[in-house]
Amino acid sequence: MELNELLLRYEAGETNFRGESLPGVDLSRTDLIGIDLQTCDLSGACFILTYLNRANLSHANLQGARLCGANLSQADLLHANLQDADLHGAVLYGADLRYANLGLASLLDVNLISADLRQVKLAGANLQGACLRGANLRYERRVYESADLRGANLQNADLRGANLSGANLSKANLRGANLQEANLHEATLAGAVLIGAWLKGVFFTDADLEGADLTGAELTDGKLQRANLSEVNLTQANLTSANLTDAKLERGILVRTTLKLARLNRADLSRADLRWADLEEASLIATYLGRADLRQANLTQANLAQAEMSSANLHEAKLSGATMPDGSTHDG
Repeated sequence: MELNELLLRYEAGETNFRGESLPGVDLSRTDLIGIDLQTCDLSGACFILTYLNRANLSHANLQGARLCGANLSQADLLHANLQDADLHGAVLYGADLRYANLGLASLLDVNLISADLRQVKLAGANLQGACLRGANLRYERRVYESADLRGANLQNADLRGANLSGANLSKANLRGANLQEANLHEATLAGAVLIGAWLKGVFFTDADLEGADLTGAELTDGKLQRANLSEVNLTQANLTSANLTDAKLERGILVRTTLKLARLNRADLSRADLRWADLEEASLIATYLGRADLRQANLTQANLAQAEMSSANLHEAKLSGATMPDGSTHDG
């Protein structure tokens, strides 16, 4: 089909163009609201600043397409191929991107608020500055596999309240990202970079954060029960009132980390570096601290009842009012 024919038919009120072959077509700055381009070949097509609100692009081939600034609000992109596509600044508010392939796509500053991204492929995609508030990327057993965000660039992205349950974010760049109240239950973030990330109230229950870098991250009220934080870097992070019950933190770096009022009951902190950490009024009941480095740590009023502290280094640690492993109260 020729471009002029498509535009004339659309202007005449026709919207069904399913299955058409339009590779490389230039539809920039056109109004195509509600158009049906299901299963079309649109590889390499240009949709810069195009209005595609409520468009049906399910199963369409948009590999390498340019959609910079395009409006795809509430568009149907189910199973669409958007690999290597450029969506810089595009609006995908409420769009359905289930099963879509966005591998290596450019999604800088894209608006994905309330978008459905279940089982989406985003490996290697660039989502720097993207807004994913309320987006749905959750894993559903026997229905949707986990979203693939391995190695994705989410630097400074807005993921407040996003559902990333079960998502694979291993080695992703989340530096400075806002994940406040996000759900990352059972998510994989091994080796991810979360330096300076805003994670207040985040749900990291049963998540895998082994080797992740959370330097300076804000984790106040974070839910990290049973999380794997082995060899994690939490230097100068704020975990005030965080719940780390049964978490694995062996060999973790927690230098100058704030853990005031945190719950670390039964957590594994063996060989962890907790120098100058603030554990004031923290609960460390039955916590394993074998060979942990607690030099100059603040354990004032902390509860260490039944904690295992064999070979732990407590040189110059503040223990005033702390409940010791044998149940006695440290005099100060």
